[in-house]
Parts: sequence; C-alpha cells; structure tokens
Amino acid sequence: MRHPQRLRGARLAPVLALFLLLPAVAGAATPAGTVTLLTGRGTATGTDGSIRAMAKGDPVYSGDMVHTGAASYIDLKFSDGGFFLLRPNTRFQVVDYVDKTGGAAAPAAPAAPKPAAPVAAQPQPAPLVSTAPQAGASHAFFRLLKGGFRSVSGLIGKINHDDYQVATPVATVGIRGTDYLAVICDSTCATDPVIAAALPPGASALGGLVTSVYSDSIVVTTDKGSVTVERFQYVLVLADGTVIRLPGEPHFLHIDPVPNPTQCGG
Repeated sequence: MRHPQRLRGARLAPVLALFLLLPAVAGAATPAGTVTLLTGRGTATGTDGSIRAMAKGDPVYSGDMVHTGAASYIDLKFSDGGFFLLRPNTRFQVVDYVDKTGGAAAPAAPAAPKPAAPVAAQPQPAPLVSTAPQAGASHAFFRLLKGGFRSVSGLIGKINHDDYQVATPVATVGIRGTDYLAVICDSTCATDPVIAAALPPGASALGGLVTSVYSDSIVVTTDKGSVTVERFQYVLVLADGTVIRLPGEPHFLHIDPVPNPTQCGG
C-alpha cells in the first residue's frame, strides 16, 4: 500500500511543474518597446487586465495600454527605432506591433528653427491607411484615447507607409517618415486663443485632434476625407471630422512644448 503523502506528491508533481513554468511562459513575449524616461507616474495595463507601475527600463508589449499621470511624461523607444513621448494625462495603446526589421535604429530627426510665418497649403487627398497587414509583415498600429504625444517614427512605416497607423476618436494618422505631434483637445486646448479664433460659429474644439509636423509630413484621415500636414503646419480636426488649418502654433503648445523624444531618454 502506497503512503498517502507520497501518493499526493506524485499527483501534484505535474501540476507544480506546470506552475513553475508559467512565469517563464508569461515573460517569453518579445517587448515592443522600452521605457527610456519616466517623470512622475505611469502605468501599463496588459491584455489580461493586469496593471503594472512603470519605471525606466521597463518593457512595453503589443496590446498594452499605457497611462501617464498628471505632470508626468513617459518616453517609449520601440524596437524599430521609433519613439513616442507621452504627455501628462495620456492614454495610449500599442494595439498591434510586430517588428521584422531586425531592430535597426531610425536616425534622429534633426532640430530646426521654426519659420517666421506658417506655411500656407491646401488640403490634399490621401488614401486611407490599411488596417490589414500581410501575415508575418512588420506593422505598428497604435491608438490615442486621451492626452497626446510627440513621435519620431522608426523603420516600420518608412519601408511601407501602410504598415503604420495611429487611431484617435476623430481621425487616423499615417506617416511619411516623420517627426510629429498629436494632441486630443481638452479644455485648455479648446479655449486656446489661436484655436478659438479659427472655429466656425457655434463649433467646439473639445474632443478634437490637433496635429503638427516637425519633419516630413503626416496624413490625417477622417470620414470626410484626408489632408496632408507638412512641416510647421498645424491642423485641427473637430469631433464631426471637419478639418481646420490653423494660422499658426496654438498658444498652449508654445508655453508647454514637447521636446524631441530621441533627445530626452537619458
């Protein structure tokens, strides 16, 4: 007759072995990026609903929702060499990120002085960014739900523009190789004198999207069409999809500029 404790041990051995393997399996996912700078507080919510506090050097995975606190910034460097510097009170999701580029770093965007006057241009049509990448291909799809960021794109999207997209509640953003900014308009933005002066009578900028470009260009697409935003131009997309070209830099961006994310990781 077998000893009861030995019998229980024999039955539990496979279960214990599987339990010991779980941390290794959970940690086997390849990070999409790394936190290179954190000032203040930030968290990441995984696809399983778990919430973890962020710190410099921590990984970020495909599917993560990253949150920044008040007066807090997080700089994310992705495996293709791209960067996202998240502003305070931002909710930003790495929706679907696959990197097959080999991890080569993208060149840093050169700093350049702003021109004395904004560049005037007319909206230009552009194709809607694809959301169905080929199987096994590199792609980087993100979502901005609140707040804003400045981004310098990496190799994904430079090889094939349709492999990169940032979705927001009012528009999607595609790139043309780029250093750019995107901010969802809060109460400070909505009452900005530059923005308020550009609004049609009775319109509100609250919940809209402000974009600007520091290098190259982006394509902003709404259900009313697409517009190309060139270097040093500023565009506001209202909640109904209306696109307004602003005459210059909004005041709130002038007094609270977002630095180049390639130069602030430390």
